[in-house]
Amino acid sequence: MVTRKLLTATTVGLFVGLLAQHATGAETTVEQKAPPAAELVVDSQLFRNDIDSYVREHNRQMREALNEELRRALAPKVVLAVNELHTRG
Repeated sequence: MVTRKLLTATTVGLFVGLLAQHATGAETTVEQKAPPAAELVVDSQLFRNDIDSYVREHNRQMREALNEELRRALAPKVVLAVNELHTRG
């Protein structure tokens, strides 16, 4: 009984696999080509100015973040239980 179920499942799987392979082989392949790219002209001075402004802004943000972290690191720490005397009895 178990053998019959396994053989049936295997046979059906092979049959469906062969049908699927045949179906994909019969389909025509359609090639889609990208439209021709429009030629972009970029002014080199404008490009350099944009990059420079980006780098300056990034540097400013990094300096602010580092200064904030440095302030946090150098801030006085809270010291708990200094000179505390306990007697155990």
